[in-house]
Amino acid sequence: MQLWTKTTWKNARLALTILAICSVSGAWDNTARDSDEQVEFATLGASDLSAKAKNKTRTDRRRSDARASKLSARGTGLSDSLLIDSILTIVQNYYVDEDRVENKKLMEETLRALETADYIRLSFPTPDTWVVQKATETLSIKIGGTYAFDELVKDSLKLSRFLDRHQLPKDKKKEDRAGARLVINAMLAGLDPHSNLLDSEEYRDLRQGTEGSFGGLGVVVGMQNDVLTVVKPLPKSPASRAGVGKLDRIMSIDDKNTFGTTLDDLIQFMRGEPGTKVRLSLLRDGDLAPRNVQLTREIIQVDSVESKLIPSGKGNVVYAFIDSFSSRTAAELREAMIRAQQSKQPIEGVILDMRSNPGGLLDQAVKVADLFLDEGKILTTQGRSREFDMAKKNLFHFDYPIAILTNGDTASASEIVAGALKDQGRAVVIGEPSFGKGSVQTVFELPGEQALKLTIARYFTPKGTSIQNTGIMPDIWLQSVQKNEANLNLLGEYRYKSERFLDHSLEIEKSKQVVNTRAQKAFYLVPSERKETDPDVPLLFATKFLNELTKRDGYPFPKDRLRASYWKASADVFIKKSLDEFDRSTSDWLARERKINWSEGQESADDDKSLLFSVTMPKRMALAEGKTLEVPYSIKNTSKKTVNRVSVYLSGIQSSLGTNEVLVGKIDAGQTISGTMKFDMKVSAKEGSVRMRAGLARSGWPIVGREREMTVELMETKKPDISMSMSLVSEEGGTQAGIIEPGEKAKIRVLLKNTSNIVAHKVQLKLVSLAGRQIAVDSKAVTVGDLKPSESRSVLVPVSATSQIVTEEFKFGALVESEEYVQPTKMHFALPSSPKARMSKSDALTGTGPWKEN
Repeated sequence: MQLWTKTTWKNARLALTILAICSVSGAWDNTARDSDEQVEFATLGASDLSAKAKNKTRTDRRRSDARASKLSARGTGLSDSLLIDSILTIVQNYYVDEDRVENKKLMEETLRALETADYIRLSFPTPDTWVVQKATETLSIKIGGTYAFDELVKDSLKLSRFLDRHQLPKDKKKEDRAGARLVINAMLAGLDPHSNLLDSEEYRDLRQGTEGSFGGLGVVVGMQNDVLTVVKPLPKSPASRAGVGKLDRIMSIDDKNTFGTTLDDLIQFMRGEPGTKVRLSLLRDGDLAPRNVQLTREIIQVDSVESKLIPSGKGNVVYAFIDSFSSRTAAELREAMIRAQQSKQPIEGVILDMRSNPGGLLDQAVKVADLFLDEGKILTTQGRSREFDMAKKNLFHFDYPIAILTNGDTASASEIVAGALKDQGRAVVIGEPSFGKGSVQTVFELPGEQALKLTIARYFTPKGTSIQNTGIMPDIWLQSVQKNEANLNLLGEYRYKSERFLDHSLEIEKSKQVVNTRAQKAFYLVPSERKETDPDVPLLFATKFLNELTKRDGYPFPKDRLRASYWKASADVFIKKSLDEFDRSTSDWLARERKINWSEGQESADDDKSLLFSVTMPKRMALAEGKTLEVPYSIKNTSKKTVNRVSVYLSGIQSSLGTNEVLVGKIDAGQTISGTMKFDMKVSAKEGSVRMRAGLARSGWPIVGREREMTVELMETKKPDISMSMSLVSEEGGTQAGIIEPGEKAKIRVLLKNTSNIVAHKVQLKLVSLAGRQIAVDSKAVTVGDLKPSESRSVLVPVSATSQIVTEEFKFGALVESEEYVQPTKMHFALPSSPKARMSKSDALTGTGPWKEN
């Protein structure tokens, strides 16, 4: 970390810790990781890039600089007025684009962002007057031509207090519902997708992630069948030493049941100060019952590089998977390369796998690129000033051909490495186009353990290219096609969520240029549900590609041929043959199984212009949640030749909503094709505006200028309340009622009652055992049917106990679904179990059975 004081604030007694950040959009909510796998903390990034922003001389800004001196005197908290004043000062002094942070524009974008987020409604009685409405109250804000900084601060404070007087979003944390934070985050959202205000929890996650260490147990976890499941224990961690294994299910954390609880909530229970203890209940497949272990939290060091040697030909390929860029990434990669050189087998080449790498420390990205460069430019950053990073003479000689693997989630710092090595001719990029985040952020520490993350620069590859909104285009584009049962998202479920599709993305107009997507390219097939044993096609291709090079040039690889252009020419026959085989098998499968003509044709840039795309939907419409949005479309080929590999997509602009894409295939000259795109709106699960985008793509890449946007006013439907209780009936083989005994067969009666005044339609119940092999439960979903208000209905679920029972109770999870529920209702139950009797049958007949709800 670097302590840095701005000259303009010399008299302000304000010291701000500045960290230059390079991280992918959604790193803070794990969208790049799909939120289904986490290591007890969010993997984030920051760096020590020194920002040399120029001093501002405007009188109104100097006045607010002086007011900012109160920051250090306020202790750990900030008043709303001081928070707004200080952050606006920072934004106007350091934001990458001065024209975006002009007083008038800042207020206008703040108001528009609040309206987009459904917090307010706007009207304009005069050109300079913006009227804000919430419920029956209005607030008038005059934004004239001479709108000064003091007016901006005053109106921002008035707006925050206006929002405080009204009910704010319930789906946000308490501190984020404060009017001042809403105003600030709306203002930052109007600037770009990566600037925002971090609360104490988010800032703590950031620091832990960039340091590569945290206080915890040392397990990578995810949700599987609504139970927290171990993806892998980290080496030398408390979890590993305690025998926690892969796929172990964590049934409870300090008696907190994990069934049905969100992953983010459970991560919080696992975190803690080093030295504190935590109890886990673990269940492994085949175990009779869950076992309890007590662990002591420690400082966990997380490696960001996993490496191994892959046998290839007469030598080895060094494979390094770079998960993110934290404080030791370059050192870890250097150590891995040195170990590989000490192997008895010669090295054919290096594969840097940066697929789904969300970024991280900018300085580490520069150092990783420098490991393979002896001279030349690595990176240029341009903000209020320009800086360069140059390669230095390397003490280590890693003079091998390099293949870099990328996909759509390869972002930011990882794009810097790929761009530097590609531009310098030291690597061939294989895979899919990267995310396209070409900006740098800085974190300003604030009192109260808060922080401001702000975009302060753009970065450029050695050839001066900005990858903003376009990404790193691979030299060899390998696009997967999933063998789904229907023609839906065959190219991947979360496509079209890259930088160019984010609101207020930088340089959005400049990026609307034709991108060269005519690289060597092929589509390859993958199973719809992938397993660890399934082949990794891009990795296998990269390994064979490097082996082809050594077949021609031998060991060690000649230094005068360490050029990517030479490698591609040398392996040209292998590349073309492999891509042809991929394409042929994929096209045959699509034609045979999905009746889609996905054959390759002669493509040109003019093909995009010849396709007319239209949708017959209003720009704004209302729809009840849980319903399906249907968007009719038509595509007309106005050219005199066939256009191949066309697809249409319907995507939620909020990245978490995903995309529905349908492959159309070939469109003949003059032909018009019509259809309907569908989108299940259950994914939103909240009332408010949902912005959707319909678009046209060709050969797996969106066509610029063909997008059509619409807003869906999602109306929250009233949901029924269903209560649940459980008891044991129809016991066979036991001696005591209400207690499950060894070898006993029985039925669990689940009583469902609709306690609301709304009919619950198509109710279903599913019961799962959380007690291990001690008891078997029929886990098939049981159809209950419709439940009218106040109506009750019983469901009987067969269970059978083994001859050995070792716990005093059996835990169960229950899931109730209905047509109205966006997500199933989940509850925990427990029934007593014992080899010995604890009550008589006569007691059970009185209705005092010992079932209980957790």
